[in-house]
Parts: sequence; structure tokens; C-alpha cells
Amino acid sequence: MRNELEERILNVLDAHKIGVMASVKNKFPHARYMTFFHKGLTLYTATLDTLPKIDEIARNPHVCILIGYEGEQVKSAFIEFNGRVVIEENEAIIEEIWEKLDSEWLDKTQAGFKVLKIIPEEIRIFDLPAEEPDVLDLI
Repeated sequence: MRNELEERILNVLDAHKIGVMASVKNKFPHARYMTFFHKGLTLYTATLDTLPKIDEIARNPHVCILIGYEGEQVKSAFIEFNGRVVIEENEAIIEEIWEKLDSEWLDKTQAGFKVLKIIPEEIRIFDLPAEEPDVLDLI
């Protein structure tokens, strides 16, 4: 069952790169669209260290990411990805993410370019017509 569930999750991650990441700002959720890449079930995204999300995750590294549903089909699968963020230090991974990134907003040569690594803790996949999501607990 777990392998089949992981495959369904990976299919969503393979098909969708844009998602919404929510962190906590002043005790309230703070959401923004971001581009995500993945290696297995681990997500990666790029940012600058001058942006508010860096301070937000320094205070509370737990985030929630919605990725998948794009409004085109009511029965589209999407995932709710709960995880913990760390700043990626591995230069090979940073370079790999940079190569995949096609962004008007970020440039790897900009001061403060960072790659965030989101380590999964729980992933829920919503796949209609099922009424309840299937849950992959990774803690």
C-alpha cells in the first residue's frame, strides 16, 4: 500500500511544479506561490535570503504546501505536503535546482540566492471521488 501511495504522490509532483507554500507570520498563515522540484518525496524551491519567508522559517520551520489542483478538472488529484524546511547546503543540489529553474524573479548570481529543502513529515493526497485523503505519515 505504501509504495502505491508514494507512486500516486510522485505522479502529482511530476506533473505539477507550481504550488502554494504557507509558513507562519505573526501567528497567522502566510501563503505564497512558489515553484517546486523534487527528489523522491523531498521538495526543493529557490528564494532569496532577503525575503520574509527566510525569517518566518527561522522562527518556525514547519510549512504546508498545496500542489497539484489547477482548477481545470474537478477530479484532479492534489497533495497537502506538511514538512520542515532547512537551507540546502549541498552545492550539487543547488546547481541542479538552478539548472531546472526558469525564473524571471531569481538569478543564482544574486546575493542571497538560497535553495530551501522541505523534508516531508506528512503528505495527504486528495484524489476525487474519494471522500477522505490517503495519508503518508513520515515522522
